[in-house]
Amino acid sequence: MSYRAPSPPSTGYSIIDIRTNSSSDAKGNDKIKVSRPPSPPHSSDTSEDAFNDSDLAGTILNSLDKPVNQKTIPTYILYDKRGLQLFDQITYLDDEYYLTKAELDILERKSDEFAERLQDGSVLFELGAGALRKTQVILHAIEKKGIRVTYYALDLDQHELDRSLASLGEFQYVQLFGLLGTYDQGIPWISQKFTSKGIQKNFLWLGSSVGNQTRCQSAAFLKRLQRMCAEPGDLFVIGFDKRNDPGKIKRAYDDSQGITREFIMNGLDHVNLIMGQEKFIDRNEFAYDSAYQVKQGRHVAHYRALVDTAVCHDGREIKIQKDELIHVEHSHKYSMSEIDSILGAAGLDMVDCWTDTKDQYRLVLAESRPFKFNRNMSVIREILFPPNVTDDKESINCFHCNNSEELAFNEPEIEDLYLSLSGPKIWPNESLPTVHEWRELWDSWDLVTQRMLNHRTMLFEKPIALRHPFIFYLGHIPGFLDIQLSRHQVDKELGETGLTKPECFADIFERGIDPDMEDPTQCHPHSEVPTEDDKWPSIESIMTYQKNVRERLMRLLNHWESEALAAQSTSWIDSKPERRRNARIVWMCFEHEAMHLETLLYMLMQSPNILPPEGVSLPSWKLLSKQEKDIAPLSDAPTLNIPAADAVKLGCDDSETADIDQSSEKIQVFGWDNESPQRIIENASSFEIQTRQVTNGEYLAYLQRANLSTIPASWLKKDGQIYVRTVFGPCPMSVAQNWPVQVSYNEADGYAKAKQARLPTEVEMVRFRQFACSHNLPKKVPNIGFKDWTPTAVNNKEVQFLGDNWEWTETIWDKYEGFQASTIYPGYSADFFDGKHRVVLGGSWATHPRISERTTFRNWYQSGYPYVFSGFRLCF
Repeated sequence: MSYRAPSPPSTGYSIIDIRTNSSSDAKGNDKIKVSRPPSPPHSSDTSEDAFNDSDLAGTILNSLDKPVNQKTIPTYILYDKRGLQLFDQITYLDDEYYLTKAELDILERKSDEFAERLQDGSVLFELGAGALRKTQVILHAIEKKGIRVTYYALDLDQHELDRSLASLGEFQYVQLFGLLGTYDQGIPWISQKFTSKGIQKNFLWLGSSVGNQTRCQSAAFLKRLQRMCAEPGDLFVIGFDKRNDPGKIKRAYDDSQGITREFIMNGLDHVNLIMGQEKFIDRNEFAYDSAYQVKQGRHVAHYRALVDTAVCHDGREIKIQKDELIHVEHSHKYSMSEIDSILGAAGLDMVDCWTDTKDQYRLVLAESRPFKFNRNMSVIREILFPPNVTDDKESINCFHCNNSEELAFNEPEIEDLYLSLSGPKIWPNESLPTVHEWRELWDSWDLVTQRMLNHRTMLFEKPIALRHPFIFYLGHIPGFLDIQLSRHQVDKELGETGLTKPECFADIFERGIDPDMEDPTQCHPHSEVPTEDDKWPSIESIMTYQKNVRERLMRLLNHWESEALAAQSTSWIDSKPERRRNARIVWMCFEHEAMHLETLLYMLMQSPNILPPEGVSLPSWKLLSKQEKDIAPLSDAPTLNIPAADAVKLGCDDSETADIDQSSEKIQVFGWDNESPQRIIENASSFEIQTRQVTNGEYLAYLQRANLSTIPASWLKKDGQIYVRTVFGPCPMSVAQNWPVQVSYNEADGYAKAKQARLPTEVEMVRFRQFACSHNLPKKVPNIGFKDWTPTAVNNKEVQFLGDNWEWTETIWDKYEGFQASTIYPGYSADFFDGKHRVVLGGSWATHPRISERTTFRNWYQSGYPYVFSGFRLCF
């Protein structure tokens, strides 16, 4: 990190009015310079904000003029001058309103780590100014490190901006600005001023403000912010309140001193001021109604009418019945799965998650990355758009609360979010990857092959002797795609049938190698490649070839997209008899590239010259000057008892002959030849299986007990210490001790026997995953599809049913009754039915979700192959 020369201390702040539609720089009265330190400015009783009084009055009238129990009052009426003062008092009620103290506790411990991630000259935006007590902790951490940062507080209340900015004190490295406007006005302003300028942008959304919207609204807002303003490397710090004990939450929103009650009731006084009538709404006729809905994870605040009454304005009368609820505020609480869903829908990835010392609250550090795979989409849809099943909700006598998701769906932004999570209805999404998915896959491939692999020094490295040098795989991926498109005449309808030039690349790059580990001279059919470095094609010619092959595929996909738009359904795929077969070829090439992405990564992991992924934040352990050295493995994992079953289904029915069967109305979900046909395994016995994979710490303890000196290929020794290999460099064992270990089958089998256990069979692993997914068990969010760029810690409280690593099984890779080798790729499975390979299931942190989330997908590796991202769990 570079540092600029110190500048004189800041002597003030500026407020920029962004409420106008003008996109030019603020001029004249739009930019207000304030000398420091002023006393807090005089404020009127009502807020000066981004709306004028007539707008507010009309909004209030319209929100009240609704049928019984459908009335609302806008939440922002709570935050006039007195409301802000009362809320500030609430934040000091540490024993009851825990949120502020918990967030401060986190920031006091983690702000230095956050500041370490900021680039000199970056900008920091806070969404909502608040009291800035917590912000001050962050800014002082930045100041202490001498990083020059420009801070912008966005708020719709000028008096609050003045008061907050004036309270921050003097800085030498931090420049202060206020942005007067709404979120909707701030996003385009930030986008225009800072996007594509090479400036790191960082966003603070503190105070559990994310909970003040429905979950789908928060996801849609963050998605818009990410899409319009964020670029790879930009950071987000977001506060999420946990789903704490209901009693704790109720006390937080209805304190014993009655300050929260007065805060809510003061909102009615503010309404009267806005309406210009002292008794427009008589607060003595209403009470504060506070409730926490456990199933929804939501606190709701209402005004409850104590008597039959009415409000009148300009001859307009609105009747309110006794006991009628008027909605004013809600606050959602979040589980880790719900947080992951919000971030996933918004196109963000979690870097870190910090909790306070009492484990009540979370601050999530997230980022925008160079690519984003669609993962866990069915869970995200269910969380953000839950089915309207009354039994799954706690009903309250308020239309707004009972129908919040349906009401939100009327907003165009929410509808767009839903469609983005579901995929276009005119495309066979489950079978055929979309243009967007291809572009994300190519972005991931380019990041790994062009940023993590140094073309000047690493192209001819062979970190794994049984594999080709890196340069082969850079040509193999476009070569395989081009060969399949030509061999099967996939884009003949566009007049393209021949190989992309130079045609000789098809001979060099068609197929890689996976030789017998015991006798490397024994190998399946493969391409003959150059034996000398200077005989390979130039990297420039390979990159040009890749570009041309990609453009060839894009022409086809764009043509199919245009036909899909014209048909407004998936019927376009059957408008030509060969389309289904061609779609299968495109799908096959997609998964082939995704699998090789992981292959390349585990090869790179064996090279000392691997470069970290550009645009992806370093993990926290890379930022610490000192590491804990203590290693204390987890106790043995708990087990689940999986009962006996009369029959177990394996695989799917996906015959390649169905591609030309026009009688089928729906295109089938494609699978590889080893997934079909569906098989029935009868009389499956009961068994016990661990809830998680074996960890590095447990495996190290086993080696020490057995006095074994050979360590897994996923580890390395350095200066007498053992580290775990990662894309970010060696990770201390003390940090990685609770990550699932990556080993060969033979190593896993040795551990199991030492524990008087065994590895599960394929059938048992399938049954375990089915059991875990169908039962209400605490589950670890699957680390697949680059959710993290390393395995992540497991524990004995959650069931780890998928992700981090693939999982070895006892089952030999072999043909089975009904197996038919693919006619499209005949040797894909059959070339490895040699009794030396084992079935591997699931998926690792680097496995594409299309593969790891398809429960019928089967992988295989040689029993002694030590390099793959594969672990294991014990079975009894």
